[in-house]
Amino acid sequence: MLAAAAADTTDMGWNFVSEAEELKEAFNSGGVEAFRALLEKKRDKWKQIPRNVAVIGRPGVGKSSFINAIRRVDADDEGAAPVAVRETTVTVDRSYPHPRNPLLKFWDLPGVGTSPFPRQTYLSHIQVDRFDFFVLITADRFTQDDTWLGREFAKRKKKYFFVRTKVGADISNNEQAHPKTHKEDDVVRDILESTQEHLKKNGCEKVPVFLIDSYKIEKFDFNELERRLIKDFPKLKKADLVLSLQATSREMISLKVAELRSRMWKRAALSGAVAAIPVPFVSMAMDIGFMAKEFEFYCTQLGLDEISLRRYTGLTNKGYEELRLDVEYKLGFAGVITNEAINMVAELPEKACTLASLAGAAVGELTRFIPFIRPLIAAPLSFAKTCCALKLVLRVMESVALAVIRSTVENCAVSSESDETVDD
Repeated sequence: MLAAAAADTTDMGWNFVSEAEELKEAFNSGGVEAFRALLEKKRDKWKQIPRNVAVIGRPGVGKSSFINAIRRVDADDEGAAPVAVRETTVTVDRSYPHPRNPLLKFWDLPGVGTSPFPRQTYLSHIQVDRFDFFVLITADRFTQDDTWLGREFAKRKKKYFFVRTKVGADISNNEQAHPKTHKEDDVVRDILESTQEHLKKNGCEKVPVFLIDSYKIEKFDFNELERRLIKDFPKLKKADLVLSLQATSREMISLKVAELRSRMWKRAALSGAVAAIPVPFVSMAMDIGFMAKEFEFYCTQLGLDEISLRRYTGLTNKGYEELRLDVEYKLGFAGVITNEAINMVAELPEKACTLASLAGAAVGELTRFIPFIRPLIAAPLSFAKTCCALKLVLRVMESVALAVIRSTVENCAVSSESDETVDD
């Protein structure tokens, strides 16, 4: 089966035989630790490609808040972009890496047209060609300098969006000014139509426009903006961006699941490559350890890890423990696979007294947390069985992740209605 998998991959730019030999060499020279390190490096290869997104706008339009929101960090978190009343962008070399992928960077750039950054030298000053994508931001009306910059990007075949921020504040202001006739949908529609009309008059009519509030990413166009960013990102870096951004919407979960499925055959083939280890029971434990790591990766990607669940609790009326237990019940196994199980399986090669106990402990530990894949675990694991286990776990995790998103949206809606009732 693995031979067939190897034959199938040669036409896809990936040499299975070569990588299997590389893994075997790593084991022979450095043992279990060297083998594990190389396997994890290959799994995380998607993190090794630099991606740069430029966020451009005048002082006070909300660039820092947007950069924090798309990275899912708060202003008080370590590494957050500073949010201040006064202008904080005075250079073109300030970047903020994504917490889960340091090579995905969002750059806070000053707007064009000011005395330090005139049109004549702006593009060369920011080194325009180092960026993969551009986000032009305003909190009111886009200026002629903004639209000039957009047209310059178009000339250079650069991808960019227009983003109108602080929509929540506009809605609140309209409600205070027109308490009797205020309708949120009308306000949002008027903002979009006036923005599109203004851009059309200035030669930017075919560029996507998104209305967002960086403090209410579940509302307006924030999720759609992320989806379009992925869609329009340079082709060779698109898959990496999918895995870098976080799953906080049904659309993002669907994109992530599709990407995880597309790379599953390679993950399964590499997992099966542990047969290259000349010690049978050690190879089995390493194979199972690899699968545990892959399941952990799925949890993180689909927002079922501890960090993501704690973030959801800030949007709902559920506490973390309640949400965690609910997720574990739906998954059918304990979500602590992301820490306790992974660590225990990883330590087995060093702690086992005999090879037989090593194999038995590895199988028992993993299936204690994912009982419904027990029938698939056997020595040696085949390419087909590994694929089947990965597909089964991913399918279950996808359904639970969608349920969490649905519950979060419903809770946000209920909370919003309660706030409105109190205000009345």
